[in-house]
Amino acid sequence: MRFLFLTIQLFESDFYGEVGSHLVARGHEVTHVTVSRRSARRLRERGFEAVSLLDRMERIEPADLAEEIARIEREYEIESVTDVYRTDVASASLSPAASATRTVGYFRALETLFGELRPDVVVPEVGSETPRTAAHAIASRLGVPTLFLFYTIFPRPLRLYVDTMHAPIVPGEEIRPLVPAERAEVESFIADYTSRAQPIRAHRHVGITMERVRRAGAYVVARLGEDRNNDYLRPGHWAADHARQLIRRARAKSLYRSIPSSPFVYFPLHVVDDYKIERVIPHLADQTAIVERAAAALPEGYELVLKEHPLSIGRNTLTLLRGLSEIPRVRLVDPHTNTHDLIERSKAVAVISSTVGLEALLYRKPVLTIGRPFYAGYGITVDVDSTDGVADAMRGFLEFQPDEEAIARFLHAAMRRCLPGAPVLVDASSRNAERLATTLSSFQAPRPGRPSAGRAPAAMGA
Repeated sequence: MRFLFLTIQLFESDFYGEVGSHLVARGHEVTHVTVSRRSARRLRERGFEAVSLLDRMERIEPADLAEEIARIEREYEIESVTDVYRTDVASASLSPAASATRTVGYFRALETLFGELRPDVVVPEVGSETPRTAAHAIASRLGVPTLFLFYTIFPRPLRLYVDTMHAPIVPGEEIRPLVPAERAEVESFIADYTSRAQPIRAHRHVGITMERVRRAGAYVVARLGEDRNNDYLRPGHWAADHARQLIRRARAKSLYRSIPSSPFVYFPLHVVDDYKIERVIPHLADQTAIVERAAAALPEGYELVLKEHPLSIGRNTLTLLRGLSEIPRVRLVDPHTNTHDLIERSKAVAVISSTVGLEALLYRKPVLTIGRPFYAGYGITVDVDSTDGVADAMRGFLEFQPDEEAIARFLHAAMRRCLPGAPVLVDASSRNAERLATTLSSFQAPRPGRPSAGRAPAAMGA
């Protein structure tokens, strides 16, 4: 099987180079397409076929921009070229014309590469960058499966999704009665997970570390050399942003309050620039509006307790945090507050699309989902699809009692469906690279003449 890894640069490209080495050792073919010239060179030095998108874009013959936009919008399953680049961090500082030109360039470069490389499977990592979105669109049109890697709380933590980033974790028919050994497995998982009471992702450290200094040096060297026109590599912006985050973190402390002794609903804030908010459920991007509706609908004597995502520390603007903290019956707590403590002490948990809702089920808490996360729709949570349904749902879901047996059946089905490995942003270790390669190696791409994996169940399981 021929894998194509689509990466942006630096440590991500290096990690998937290591994954590729293990796949080659298992008899597969591997090619790499990366934005960075430096990363492509490093991968070629390791013996891989590797291409820089920057190089390939420079070799493409000029074409009429309007005609190319019309062609791309006609041929691919995208809303528009504008929709492709609207979530791209590097396009934020460009004019619409420059962003469209850049997006068309990525499409055209990737089209030629797909024709030359003819991959059986594409692995682009999850993200909002234009090359990832374009690669998925092209792969879908060609019937080439795209594998998306997600992280969960289960002992085998990888959710491997095929051709989609938004789907239930397991088909409903796979949820069935458990035999005693399976029920014991679920109970053991719950007991172990809740006794450890650790966050699924480590809290983001805002400050200067030797690793950040080393990485900044690598960024500068690359930007001054091979990657001088790589608009995803912005060491000056990166350093300035870290300085702003230090200031925000210090000033935000005055907004944090203690956990209330009165009844409360726990509402974990979402990462504001997360791919899912930006690309999958953009209609739920206004968290302030959701919080206002949720707090106003709470019974008398209740508060809504908010906590920033561990990876958002220092990244949320003071304007956002101050505005949230000033909403009546809302309390913002320190982001380092233990999530498990908040779940245990809460009466219920409400989430947009956070894994905290899944964790709350381990504590048998009522859970309201607003963004249809992967554990919604199984009858163990109260689910709404839009901001409009939040107020009515908040008035009733506190009385919802999730069935213990239904939770156990769902958890075991989800555990059966998950696989070894984790995305690079969770674990960039060599050991994880080997685990991930083993999992990817077991994927069965459709044979010619058969439907692509996009027509099959969305999640790959054991």
